[in-house]
Amino acid sequence: MILEYLQPNPSLLDGLTVVLRALYYAATLGAAGLALFAIGFGHRLDAEEAARLRRTLLGAILAGLVFSVLALALRVLVLTAGAGVTDADVWAAVMRSRIGDAFWLRAGGLVLLAAAAMPWRAGPAVAAVGAALVIGSYAAMGHSMLYRPRQEIAVLVVLHLAVVAFWVGSLPPLLWIARRRDGAAAAALIRDWSRAATIAVAAMIVTGLLLTWYLTVRLDRILEAWHGWALGWKVLAVLAALGLASWNRLRHTPALARGEAGAGARLAGSIRIEMVVIALAFYAAAELVSVHPVDFGHRVPS
Repeated sequence: MILEYLQPNPSLLDGLTVVLRALYYAATLGAAGLALFAIGFGHRLDAEEAARLRRTLLGAILAGLVFSVLALALRVLVLTAGAGVTDADVWAAVMRSRIGDAFWLRAGGLVLLAAAAMPWRAGPAVAAVGAALVIGSYAAMGHSMLYRPRQEIAVLVVLHLAVVAFWVGSLPPLLWIARRRDGAAAAALIRDWSRAATIAVAAMIVTGLLLTWYLTVRLDRILEAWHGWALGWKVLAVLAALGLASWNRLRHTPALARGEAGAGARLAGSIRIEMVVIALAFYAAAELVSVHPVDFGHRVPS
């Protein structure tokens, strides 16, 4: 929305699309991440935490479905300038396009994620498939489909977003654990999660750099397009979140393990700030995909 209103002829609908896109990014990737956390660490939660994780996962799935449908309807409204929003033929054409492909992959994946909240032996495997579909839906359309090599870019997008989903979806349960658990047990779980997250974040950084290389044709002119400024905003937000995560691992988690007074509350407060920063990163990502990587037509004023 911000970048839209910096353009010569801003559109309210295009601006709302950016906001709605950010909401379904957070809801859908958050739901996938909650399921991944449940698969990897759910067995280490107590009964109350496990029940809360199931409720949160189902809420995120519902929010993801609602926001995805609203985003689809708004996309049709924008594409047809409101003229064909009730036209069945228009909807049929959209649902057969890449927009429809991405929607069906995402919606189907969200439904499968609910298996992680069910007491089924096959639940984790079904939820893992659902997470793969949700994350893979983001490679079905957008900038990743416009540049070569498409297959490599699609793989990088999936790997990058898988890490993002795992990181984002893990924050709510880690917050509950920090607030409720005794120090030693909470610190042990968070420390084990941090080891896995460290490897995952390294993969996120590498894939992010490669995607920037592939999608930004003129790195020497990156700040001459709004895409470059949105990318810079996203990178700064991610770096801030990584800094907070590192501080949590190096300072707050050891303090929690030592049983220092108030360590759990301090860790929980830091995680809350991390969640806000990541929300800003999601919004930056929504702005990022609303402008073209090589659009040098709208220069930033000097």
